[in-house]
Amino acid sequence: MSKNDPLSLLREFTISKKPITLVSSSGTLVTELVDASDVVFADDKQSARFPRNTPTNYRRGASDEFYTLETLLFLLQRAHQSVAEYSLEVAQKGLQMVSVLDRRLVLDYLTGVTATSGNIVKQQTDTSKRSLDDVQDGTQDDASKKQKTLSHAGHGDASEVLEIIRSKERLARTTASVLRGNKSFANIQKLGIGILLKSKSKDEKAPSKKPDPRQTGAAATPSTSSRPSSTPSSASQRPSSNPSSQAKPRSSSRIPIIIIPAAITSMLTMYNIKQFLEDQIYVDSQEIRNQGGAKPSRLVIERRQKANETHKTPYHVIDSADHLRPEDWDRVVCVFTTGAEWQFKKWKWQKPVELFAHVKGFYAKWADEQPKESIKSWNVEILSVSPNLHDSTKF
Repeated sequence: MSKNDPLSLLREFTISKKPITLVSSSGTLVTELVDASDVVFADDKQSARFPRNTPTNYRRGASDEFYTLETLLFLLQRAHQSVAEYSLEVAQKGLQMVSVLDRRLVLDYLTGVTATSGNIVKQQTDTSKRSLDDVQDGTQDDASKKQKTLSHAGHGDASEVLEIIRSKERLARTTASVLRGNKSFANIQKLGIGILLKSKSKDEKAPSKKPDPRQTGAAATPSTSSRPSSTPSSASQRPSSNPSSQAKPRSSSRIPIIIIPAAITSMLTMYNIKQFLEDQIYVDSQEIRNQGGAKPSRLVIERRQKANETHKTPYHVIDSADHLRPEDWDRVVCVFTTGAEWQFKKWKWQKPVELFAHVKGFYAKWADEQPKESIKSWNVEILSVSPNLHDSTKF
């Protein structure tokens, strides 16, 4: 396989942890794959640039389609996500999805766990074609084969030529063609969901455990000792009928919510947001992921409303609003944005102007970086972050 094809370069740069550059149609560097038009692989030894929708030679399952460069690169960027999270974000950004059956095979190949994959279609060179002809025809050389074919074509009709071609045909089998079969599994996900829903419905309709008749009879005919007593000792043994007198767990239904971007390329993610909001210290997300840190689905942070206060207010930090109920949106007090409007898709307020009229908005950028043009019309506060941030940003 050529070292200049996009699949080989993507695998090489991923294993070597070399940076892959995304360039927009105007020639500027961007961080989001959906904003880029080209993908650049450049280091000290080589430099190659491909349109992001360039097809690779990695076959999609047993079909005749091939994954594009942007599809494989986006899977690498979202390798930490679950299948459900990855599928939702692919749909939101309008990209092609790597199938569930291919996901682990693709990641293992691109990260170097496996050396090759059966779904990679190698381009056959002239040398390999000639070698195949030599095996088929034994000791015949090219000149004698060509003379024999021309002789048959000149003295026979088309059917004789076709018979000669058919006699030399060999059935090619690959791992993809062997597994292709004659059945379609396109609806397997739909069937699985149907089975789960049917099982859940049976559990909900299952009758509750019948009470013991002996206990029911005893409860219907209480003895003298079970009757209410006016003595303090018996009163202390009975549960109180006043709901307010019973101890209740602390409710989290009114804890404020902060929403941050889910994109792994964002400056602030679930890996480093706690240090940023509580200690005003910026830590690179990639460093935490390299140390093996797991991504939390929800964080609880505490902040003082004023510098001289001892009481700290808790906040919930999430990077997905999919599970928010309609009443939970009243608790959203702050939103961090990357400047991409698709971040607010399916939210209660989908337009940035309407969203930031209800909640406080923040846009984080590097101190030497210009903000995106899209946020200039949004009601958001710009946070200029320095890599050596200690106590320079307060909000």
